[in-house]
Amino acid sequence: MPLDDRKKKILYAVITDYIMTAEPIGSRTIAKKYNIGLSSATIRNEMADLEEMGYLEQPHTSAGRIPSDKGYRFYVDSILRNYINNDPPISYNTREEIIAEFDEIVKKYARILANITHHTTVAKMPKLNPDRIRKIQLIPVASNKMIFLVVTDTGIVKNYLLNLCQNVDRTIFEFLNNLLNDKIAGKSEKDIFEFLQKDLRQMLGEVAFIADELINTILLSLKQLQETDIYADGTFHILDFPEYKDLGKAKNFFNLLDNKSLLNEVLEPEVDFIDVRIGSENKFEEMKDLSVIKTTYKINGRVVGTIGIIGPTRMDYRRLINEINMMTKELSNLLSSIYNDEI
Repeated sequence: MPLDDRKKKILYAVITDYIMTAEPIGSRTIAKKYNIGLSSATIRNEMADLEEMGYLEQPHTSAGRIPSDKGYRFYVDSILRNYINNDPPISYNTREEIIAEFDEIVKKYARILANITHHTTVAKMPKLNPDRIRKIQLIPVASNKMIFLVVTDTGIVKNYLLNLCQNVDRTIFEFLNNLLNDKIAGKSEKDIFEFLQKDLRQMLGEVAFIADELINTILLSLKQLQETDIYADGTFHILDFPEYKDLGKAKNFFNLLDNKSLLNEVLEPEVDFIDVRIGSENKFEEMKDLSVIKTTYKINGRVVGTIGIIGPTRMDYRRLINEINMMTKELSNLLSSIYNDEI
């Protein structure tokens, strides 16, 4: 049975008030605070109907009503259905150097989002299993130290500091860069492993003493580029919500954030826009009292990761959807401008 306009107005009023106060809402409160043009008795009857339809719940017989997961879903769907944000993304002044670690940039945006929203944010770094190394660059920083820079074909950058057992003449770096890019860039893992095992030492000639460091670093970079990393920020914001004053409930939330495997699945993108999962809609029991707002970020139109906001079902969905949308747009624009074909 579809909701008529009167029931919609009352449902929106209950949700709006409950988000602000965390207290069950009665019909008199709705009649006084919201210009609906109905008597308290009429509102009470309509709220009873909404409860019977599953949109509201009554935690105690003598108390007012609160939104159910179904009520929140109706509210969120109306936001997403009418949500059009044509404003340019906000600039947060987070431009980084061209050799910045990709994951550090994403973490910085997740941190800003947590600070702005006062909610816990989680970010999923890309799993780059299908990708290949596009470029390697060795950069001398001292006679016995160098930076090993790896760029993938999606523009993801990783860098490692190598400490060498002997000094290396700076004039050899052009040779090393040409060699490694010729034998590794664009090649499959199988070809790279074969080169490292059979040919690298011999081809290094007089600098064969750095072979072990190079092999270990290349293997480490390949391993890390295949892993999905999960980052969380603003974890203690959950304690600001009265729903989580109970220490046992708070402990369960922190245990949830430690479960990277579960978070990895929670953040798996299911739609290419803002996705909201409310309470019982989450497939994991640990998430049944929580809502997740998540969306993807991209490099030149290609999805490379996900950022999400996690909090109690009583959250300001309209504001949080707006914040995460603007933030991920800005992040995608920044990543696309940095990690492009010119690297």
